[in-house]
Amino acid sequence: MIKSRKVQLVMLLILIYTYSLGISAEPNEAETGIKFDIRQSKPRTGFPRQNTLPNDTTHYAVLLVRGNWSMFREKIIPIEEILETSDGRSMSQKQLDSISNRSIKYIDDGNTISGYTYFQLYGVSADDVQKMSKAFLEIIANRANKNRQSSIKRKNELSVEIAEAQKQLTEKQKQQKNIEERFKKAKRTVYYLSPEEAKKTVEKLNATIDELSIEIAGMNIKLKAIDEEHKRAKESMRSFEQQEIYQNTIWPKLELMRIDQIIDLRVAEKKRSIASSIRQEAEQFYVAHQRNNEKQLELIGLKHRLSDCQSQLDSINRNLSTEPKFQPLKIFQNKVTIFPVR
Repeated sequence: MIKSRKVQLVMLLILIYTYSLGISAEPNEAETGIKFDIRQSKPRTGFPRQNTLPNDTTHYAVLLVRGNWSMFREKIIPIEEILETSDGRSMSQKQLDSISNRSIKYIDDGNTISGYTYFQLYGVSADDVQKMSKAFLEIIANRANKNRQSSIKRKNELSVEIAEAQKQLTEKQKQQKNIEERFKKAKRTVYYLSPEEAKKTVEKLNATIDELSIEIAGMNIKLKAIDEEHKRAKESMRSFEQQEIYQNTIWPKLELMRIDQIIDLRVAEKKRSIASSIRQEAEQFYVAHQRNNEKQLELIGLKHRLSDCQSQLDSINRNLSTEPKFQPLKIFQNKVTIFPVR
C-alpha cells in the first residue's frame, strides 16, 4: 500500500525523535547484546494514534531490524510461534490474550533507515512488550538461521550436482568427438545432400530388396521344380529307348531352362547384395547424422544445466555473504526503545 507524503513525514519525525541521541551514527556491527531503553513519556508526535490500538494497550516497542522483512507486513505471528520461545512463555496471560487475534507489529520498510526494517510491537505493560520484543527477535533470528541452513544444504547439493555434470560433460564431449569423426568419415564415402535424402534412399532400397528377395525365392522354387521333374522322369522311364528319347528331347530343354534360372538367380542375388550395401551406407550416414545431432543437443542441455546450477550457487553464495535474512540478527544500534502509549 502506497503511503502519502504526509504519513512518510510523520514517520520521519518519529524516527528523528526516537533516535535523537545517535541516529546519524553508522550501525555498530561489533555489538551483540540488545539494550532496552524504556521511556516514561510518549514521543511528541503523538504516534501511534490512539484509535488504532485496543484499549488495553499501554506500551509499544520501536526497533529496526537489518534487512527487508516485508514478509511480516500486516501478518499475525501465530501465538504458537511466540510460545515456542522462553520469553514468549513468560509473558502475562493478559498479553497473550491481547495478541492472540491481531497483528502485534507495524512495519514501514524503506521510509526510515536504508537497509533496515521498522517495527512497532504493542503490549499491555512495558515488561510484556520487552518480553514480546525478545520473542519476536528470536523468531526472526531462527528464520534467518533456517534460511541459512537451507541455503547451505542447497549449496552442497549444487556442488555435488555441478561436479557430476562436469564429469558427464567431459565424457559426453569425448563421445561427441568420436561420433563426429565417424560422421565425417561417412560423408567422405557416400554422397548425400542431406540426411533426408539418405533416409529416402534407405526407404527406397528397402522396397527394392524386398522385391528382389521375392524374385529370388521364386527362382529357387522354379529350380527345385526342374530338378524334381528330371528325377521323376528318369525314374518313370524303364526301357533304354525311353531314356534315350528323354535325354535327347526333353532334358536339353529343361537344362536350358535350368541354366537360365541359375543365371537370373545369380544376377538377382548380386543386385540384392549391391542394394543392401548401398542401403547400409545410406543408413550409416543417416544414423551418424542423427547421433551427432542428438549428442550435440545433449551437450547443449548439459551445458545449460551446468550454467544454471552455477548461477544458483553464485546467488546462494552472494546471499549468504550479503543478504541479512541469511545472516545473524542485527538490530540498529542494538537498541529497542519502549514508549508508553498514553
